[in-house]
Amino acid sequence: MNESAMISELDLEIVNALQINPRAEWSRVADALGLSGPTVARRWNTLAEQGQAWITPSPGQRYLNTGWSAFIHLSSTPGESEDLLERLCAEPSFATVSLVTGSHDIFMDCFASSHAELMDIVTGTFPRLPGITHREVVFVTKLYRQASEWRSGTLEPARARLVSAEPLPEQAGYSPDHLDASLLEELAKNGRATWAELGAACGVSPQTARRRVERFLAAGYISLRCDTSTSAQQGLREVTLVLNVPAHFVDDVGRYFAALPNCRLSAQVLGAQNLVVTLWVRDYLEVQAYERELAERAPGSAVMSRQAVVRTYKRLGHVLDESGRSRKVVPLPLWK
Repeated sequence: MNESAMISELDLEIVNALQINPRAEWSRVADALGLSGPTVARRWNTLAEQGQAWITPSPGQRYLNTGWSAFIHLSSTPGESEDLLERLCAEPSFATVSLVTGSHDIFMDCFASSHAELMDIVTGTFPRLPGITHREVVFVTKLYRQASEWRSGTLEPARARLVSAEPLPEQAGYSPDHLDASLLEELAKNGRATWAELGAACGVSPQTARRRVERFLAAGYISLRCDTSTSAQQGLREVTLVLNVPAHFVDDVGRYFAALPNCRLSAQVLGAQNLVVTLWVRDYLEVQAYERELAERAPGSAVMSRQAVVRTYKRLGHVLDESGRSRKVVPLPLWK
């Protein structure tokens, strides 16, 4: 399979299995797909080497208990857009950077290990970047759904259940340390690195590496997610709605969008708007149906912005080429 080829149906099934359980043993994935473990591993390794698919750490449902996040909208001077996008992709704190339609040119998310660090990024980063004519920052205050929970649905339900991970024992809250941060950085480079590889890279035993990783996954601070290039997205188009919903409806509306199979993100925010929702659709006309449903569920709601992604330059730390393939990784500073 050359780099320009479409991903096969079998590869899409492997990707879906790893969306469900990103660190599933190859033998388990193979049993679900009726293949051998070495065959599944070889096909995945080919996808990963080509940048067609990858697994990386992602903020979990309880990440906001330990870290901070914001969405940032930017407008830029047309002649300086490419230079600006390149500089934004090089900034570790900017996880996802997309060129979008609408009143702003660029939409991105930002992560920081503390409120002070986030404020330093917001106030200190942009004056030294070229071509910015306007910026708008909103802080994320509550997550209803995140991209790591999205599934392509390629696998039949019975096969999907075969690869589902058993829930880890619930972990009480704690303060992540430098070892946790180091393990996350290594997982950003290779989300399927073995416990021995992770331990060796961080100077600890494989058992310690496993215990620490399973601890922050069970605590809900971090999740792992499988992302893919454009060729694996099967014609889906990414649309973000920026909404202002009456306060007494916002939780219900956030949960409504979160329950949709094609919802990638549903988050409450602090700004002129109070809800940001990202959907993957096959036809832009689908968005009108969701807006009609919003008007029925939450009278008085307003759509502040509609943004269709023209191109994603960076996704959760992975810098992408024109075809959406991962070309390099800039690990996120989720913890320090």
